[in-house]
Amino acid sequence: MRKLSILIVGFAFVIASLSCQDVAQVAHTKSVSYSSTASAKLHFPQPWLDEMEGFYSIEQIEVRKVPNSSHDEFFFRALPDGDNQYAHEVDKNMPKPRYGKNMFTVSFSAGPQVRAATQQEWESGSRIPTEPRSLFHKGQDYSVGEIEYRQKRYSKVGKYWGEGLLSPNGKWLAVFSYNGEKPPPDFFHFITGGSPPEGDIFWQIYDTVTGQKVFEWEAKNVKGPTHFDHPLVWVEDGYFIFPEDEAAQNFIVVTLPPFTPEVNPVTIQFPSRRDATGKLLPAGARNEVWIPLVPLTKEQAMKLTAPHETEISEVRLSAQPLPTELLLAIKEETEHRRVNRQQRDGAGEYHYKGVSTYYYALSLDNPAQTRFASKDEWDRGRAVRFVRSTSATTEPGETVKGTYPPYRPFPKTGNKWGSPPLLTASEWIAIFSYGDAGKMFVDVYDQRRGDKLMSTTLSSTVSPDELFKNALWVEGGYILLPLNASLDSFAFWQLPGGL
Repeated sequence: MRKLSILIVGFAFVIASLSCQDVAQVAHTKSVSYSSTASAKLHFPQPWLDEMEGFYSIEQIEVRKVPNSSHDEFFFRALPDGDNQYAHEVDKNMPKPRYGKNMFTVSFSAGPQVRAATQQEWESGSRIPTEPRSLFHKGQDYSVGEIEYRQKRYSKVGKYWGEGLLSPNGKWLAVFSYNGEKPPPDFFHFITGGSPPEGDIFWQIYDTVTGQKVFEWEAKNVKGPTHFDHPLVWVEDGYFIFPEDEAAQNFIVVTLPPFTPEVNPVTIQFPSRRDATGKLLPAGARNEVWIPLVPLTKEQAMKLTAPHETEISEVRLSAQPLPTELLLAIKEETEHRRVNRQQRDGAGEYHYKGVSTYYYALSLDNPAQTRFASKDEWDRGRAVRFVRSTSATTEPGETVKGTYPPYRPFPKTGNKWGSPPLLTASEWIAIFSYGDAGKMFVDVYDQRRGDKLMSTTLSSTVSPDELFKNALWVEGGYILLPLNASLDSFAFWQLPGGL
């Protein structure tokens, strides 16, 4: 859907000229606001690029802010080719992002206001997360299907899907779609038939917690409608900015409703596996293990008969669509003893282990709501991927190395590294450390650009390492970290975008 931004040889120029339309312009617009949502126009008085670079489109816009500043001022600058995940910050052999010539200061406090920024102002600011996370529809082609996110479904307004674009902290979801007649398939677009030369574009913004639509906007009779999904800017979950023209000089600024951030992580407590007298409750499943001791050496017997640690053995999703629950199987060795067992070939010494599996359900709409689940519920559930915490690829020093390109170094908050020190899944990484007085620290980063999503301090009455080694990353963007050795109390994080 994106227009080629640079041409290297003449043949590429021919391809681009066939696949791209004239500079898109919004002829007529109609906007509808819901609740307290307001929108305004934002015009940048000068082009982003030098006149000699006029052929380039704008892939991204970088936004900076003076650290700890109370001023509602942000510095904007174009990245014609994108940021390449700022890989040069890690590998000096990688090229730096190419910036546009002009810089601007944008203030939102009294309506969007723009002025030219100086190089000194630009360099005084620090980069803030503004890039959306893409969510894609589930459907056979671009004309059908819905976006599913956090147990909610979102439909399109236009005939064809664009993308779902999640705000950096996951609070808002912007949905882009469009109308238009696509040209028939040809040599260059033998699958989709290419992009419509003219059509309508549609934006909706949803609150991902409630599923409520907070903003809707459309434009009719637009040239090249598929080019209007970039560049986009989310500013501190308070503003969403999208272009009105392909030159990216005119934008719509959506002022999003104020909100109270969700508690994240949530402390969850599973029902106890013991009654008031300390007696074990019946388990959902039980297995017996008999270990013959006669042929074993003392060292072998000690290894095989050592107590098995309590663990989460598997994770599933409930079969019913709503309310969706996360199902966890927790295995606990509830009995172990030496037994003289009579067999046909004579008596023998055995070590007996009784392993009980308890099933729990956790509501994803209200994670603090937990209960026992039945074996039947478990059997009907759908298995989901989960990842256990792992050791660092190298011995931790001041930092540990990420596992996702560009393999950034990440620091710890506490004075001691956890063991294991990290938990990763795709672009996310959680860094474990601890300090004195039973304090544990969990820092969650985006591995791609190095942005810190959140920092959490937790208390522990047992060795932090015993808890860190049982941490899980669960498909859908969830972290589970036990808060006690019996694994019946956890910290539960919900992260933007899932795995």
